[in-house]
Order: sequence, then structure tokens, then C-alpha cells
Amino acid sequence: MKDNTRGILRYAVSGLAVIALSFGIVAGANALMKSFIADETRQIAEAAGMAERVRLEAQKTEDEQERLRLELEALNAQAAQMEAFYQKYKDRHCYHYFGQYYEMFEQVYRADVILIGTSHCAHGVNPLYLDEAMPEHSFFNFGLNGSVPTFYQDWYEIFKNEAKYPTPKAIIWCVDWFMCDDSWLWRRITFDSPADMPLGIMRAIVKDEKKNAPAEPIDETVPDETVEETVPEDLPAPEKTVAEMLADSVKEHGILALDEHLTVLLLNNPIFSSRDRIPEMIHYYLNGRHAEVETPAPVTPKIEGRLLTEADLVLPTYEHKTLFDKDHNITSEYYKGYIPWDVPFAGGTTTVGCIHNRREWRAFESLLDQFEADGIKVIFVECPEYSGWKSSDRKLHNHELAEVAEARGIPFLNYNDALASPFNDDNTNYSDWGHMSKKGSTAFSKTLAGDLAPVLREVLGETP
Repeated sequence: MKDNTRGILRYAVSGLAVIALSFGIVAGANALMKSFIADETRQIAEAAGMAERVRLEAQKTEDEQERLRLELEALNAQAAQMEAFYQKYKDRHCYHYFGQYYEMFEQVYRADVILIGTSHCAHGVNPLYLDEAMPEHSFFNFGLNGSVPTFYQDWYEIFKNEAKYPTPKAIIWCVDWFMCDDSWLWRRITFDSPADMPLGIMRAIVKDEKKNAPAEPIDETVPDETVEETVPEDLPAPEKTVAEMLADSVKEHGILALDEHLTVLLLNNPIFSSRDRIPEMIHYYLNGRHAEVETPAPVTPKIEGRLLTEADLVLPTYEHKTLFDKDHNITSEYYKGYIPWDVPFAGGTTTVGCIHNRREWRAFESLLDQFEADGIKVIFVECPEYSGWKSSDRKLHNHELAEVAEARGIPFLNYNDALASPFNDDNTNYSDWGHMSKKGSTAFSKTLAGDLAPVLREVLGETP
């Protein structure tokens, strides 16, 4: 009996030792991954500090040519920061997630007309052609794969109140007849929030930028006694620990919702959520904390033998060698939120339905109320789908969308109904029934630009 007891104790002690060792290995690996991620965000924040210092110098100079030179230098530094970000995350799955959150917080383009919607929007509308057709506006595509209206409620709260993006004049909502199916459309803001996910990364970069930001020049014309001591209002809230997040998950979903709790645990430990980056992390440390990256030259107009003008203050762009991610998104052709997805599609005929979640529909209408309250005009666009795709639900839900548009005075450009064309019948325009190919999205973006220009002018009360 005693021998059996000793044996059980030995097994128990050995088991506890193995568990402790496993936890130690995971904790150590987690710490290395966190340090690896922190190094990336620190480097990007340093580039931001350089751009800000030059911008402040430009404000102080009274010489017009020196001001223009410094502002152009600041633009070059801003482009270099954006390129540094691209280089760090270009190999990540679905790079456009990262690029869209980057614009939200860094506000490189400060678009006054933005697009939101699902992956049909993200892979279907290239702002390049909208910019060309309507140069008086700046466009940015904030469409994100799998996004439902409740996602965009959380997204807009961050966009408006945390990132403080300038209020756009108009939002082009690329609506879908299936947009309220939250079993089909999977995106939740919690998926983007962990440390190595797009929102988490941007929060870390902004935190480092604030820490290293140069001091604003003091206005010496203001008497000392009128300067009040203020507390910054935009300091980020303290980050929650994984234990606190698990406690929140239990409180929200109940103790038996093990899938929810496991998702919180995996998403918020970088060694699990970023396990695809473990080889990259190992190479980084073996290489002396140095990452080898492509260093393309910016595409900039040459300015020689003449004085600078305001027209020279153009943000440089970069050209990259062709790069695909594992899903065949063309990462190297990302532009202002758009990213082409290009795979062969044979066409054919298929029928699928959707679950119309009324909670999502209420969130959709609530967001429209919010946009109206904020003085933002809205235009609906439904991107073209391949005509071989059939669904009894499409007609019903498109009718609901049309009713909302009519009741609210929202223009609705529906490329599967009134604006359908032979484009919808050509399978080479698509990568599947609903996502356009590079060829299709290019052609459609040019068509949309032409159709949208007079509609946007009318909505905004602009003269041609």
C-alpha cells in the first residue's frame, strides 16, 4: 500500500513538474514574441517621430522656400514611415487589414470620402480610379473581410473617438444582400484587438509615438499666467491582462462557454496567435535582432533647377516586386485599403441562401442614424456578382435595402439590379461568384468612378 502511495506521489510530482516546465517554456516563448513585436512597433514609431520633427521645423520658418522644402521632407519621412510599416507586415495574411488600421490612426491620406463594407468592397473598389475621376476628394477603402454591421458599430467608435479620424463628408457603404448573416460574416472587433493583430499593433505604435513625440513649440506671446496646466485627454486606457479578459469573457458568456474563453486565451497570447511567425522570430533573434527587408526607392518627381511650389507637396509612393499571400491576395498592389484577389474562376451555376439576423439589421439602421447625426452623407453601392450565382434571398433583401435607401433619401447604385450588365456574365471578371478578380475590380472601379461622380456632387451639393 505504501509503495502504491509513493508511486502515485512520484507520478503526481512528475506530472506537476512537466506542467510547470511547459508553462515556463510557453511563458518564455511568449516573452520573446512580445519583444519581437515591440521592436517592430518601436522602429515604425521612430520613423513617425522624424516626420513630426520636420513638420514642426516647417512651422517655425518664415522663409517660403525653406518651408516648402521642409514640408516636402516631412512628406518623404511620412512616406518612409508608411513604407516601414508595409515592410514589417507585408508577409502577414491579408495585409489590407493592417493597412486600413494604419490609415485610421496615422491619417496619411485624411480621406474625406471613405468606403466601408465586406470583402466584396475590399477586393472590388480601387480608390485610385475614384481619385482620378474626382481629384477634389480623397478616397480610402475601409472595407474589411467578413464585416457585419455590429462590427462596424465597434469600428466606427474607434475610428471617431479613439483614432479621431477627420469626419468624412461622405461614406460609400458597399452593402450586400447577405450583410446581416453573422454566421457567414465572421468578423468581430475582438479578432483585430490582440497584440499582434492590426488594431493591437496600431495601438502599440501610437503609444510609442506619444512617448517619443517632440514637444510642441511654446507660444511666447501668451503670458505665463494664462497658461493652464492640463491633463492629456487622449492617453490610452491601461491594458487588461489575459486573466482580466478571461474574467470578462466568463461574465459575458457564462463559465460554460469554453470556446469563447479559449478564443480569448489563444488570441491574447502572441506565441499562439502569431504561431505562423515563429520561424521569422527565430531568424530575427539569430540575426542579431535585424530584419532583412526589401528597400525600394520611392517614386517621386524630380525637382531640379527651379523653385518649389505647393504643387510639389505630393506624398511619394513605392513600387514593389509582385508578392502574393497564401490566399493569393496581391499584397504588392495594395493601395489605400484596396487589395486585388486573383484566382482562376470557371463560372458555373450555384444557389445559396443566407440567415438574415434582425439584430444586425437594427445595427445597420442605427449606424445610418449615427452617420446622419454626424453630418455624413451616405451612398449605397452593391458591387457586381457573377450572374451564375442564384439566391431566393437576394431579391428579398435587396428590396429591403432599396426601401431603406428610398426612405432615407440615400442614392443606391446596385450593379446586380438596375445597373447589371454583361460584366456580370463574364467569369474572367471574378475570382469566385462574388469577389472580383484584378481585371474585374479594375474595370468596375473605373465604371463606378464615372457613375459616382455626379451622384457624389449632388449629395454634397457641389457644382460641376
